[in-house]
Amino acid sequence: METFGFLVHPMDIEDVVKKYKIAKKISPKVVGSILKRRRPFVISEVSGIKSKTGAEAIGWFIVVPFLPHQFTDLDEDYVIEKIVKACDVGRKEGAKIIGLGAFTAIPGGGGKLVAQASRVPVTTGNTYTAVLANEGAKAAARKMGIEPAASTLAVVGATGSIGSISAEVLAKDFEQVILIGRDKNRLETLKERIAKDNENVAVMISTDLSAIRPADVIVTVTGAAKAVISPDDVKAGAVVCDVARPRDVSEILARRRNDVLVIDGGIARVPGNPDLGHYVGLPKGMALGCMAETIMLALDQRYENYTIGKDISRKKLEEMSQIAAKHGFRLAGLRGFEKKLSDAAIEKIRQNAHHEAVANI
Repeated sequence: METFGFLVHPMDIEDVVKKYKIAKKISPKVVGSILKRRRPFVISEVSGIKSKTGAEAIGWFIVVPFLPHQFTDLDEDYVIEKIVKACDVGRKEGAKIIGLGAFTAIPGGGGKLVAQASRVPVTTGNTYTAVLANEGAKAAARKMGIEPAASTLAVVGATGSIGSISAEVLAKDFEQVILIGRDKNRLETLKERIAKDNENVAVMISTDLSAIRPADVIVTVTGAAKAVISPDDVKAGAVVCDVARPRDVSEILARRRNDVLVIDGGIARVPGNPDLGHYVGLPKGMALGCMAETIMLALDQRYENYTIGKDISRKKLEEMSQIAAKHGFRLAGLRGFEKKLSDAAIEKIRQNAHHEAVANI
């Protein structure tokens, strides 16, 4: 039996209230102060995972008791120390590899310092998340009738590990690419790399989020603690692939814009009959790409530091695709705000976008 652990943390105060009802009666500031002093702990076990090869795996979800903003507000050494302690909680349970979920993957250079200090191998899971994001964005574009060769791609959070490799891989299919990030120098470097490999693709950069307005397909994967894309930022008929957790797109956009297709990026179907529990927030048998990567590395007995840092190579992306196929992992269809998107629902969005375009002629 192969084994893994996966680190999670509360996404907001409501998540804390689910476990500690009293948190509802206390100010968020006090809740945060109490949380940061708590030790990591196991919140659930996972079984029922079975690869196409016959290999099986069990795992443990381990809570790092920080709210999203605390991963950046608190001293980095303190944050990394707690993440490493959480890894050790998993090791003592029997985990041979640990996945760094959500904000636990950000401090210390994208897991580099955690990997150095941990007594068990770690991965951020960003490689398989990127594989799924790219597959999902392309599938959604096809459903909306978008022809990439005559369309514009925008990547928000383009200099992060998932954003940069997604931009590099998807760029070859589009007429124009817009890279949005906070660091202009890093955007310039990425632009040069993409332009060099794709001479016929126009590549632009911006530190202003409003630059996404001409885009037909948007892949967004920032490390923001709150939604960053508003309803007025997106044009009619666009596809938005939201890979970030917490989300970059608020549900307000979906409610106000019935002419825009928003999909959850990076959702995988896990082989076997697993129930990953409430912390995943997905139907039985589904997992976020970062979780899926951790599970498949365990199934493949690849007990090594895998996706670490901010650079993901195309070679590693291809390798992860091969490992996924070997063990029976695949894209879990198109979903939006944790609900399945039917073909009829997507066609309705496409028609709404068409009517909007006609009305504006």
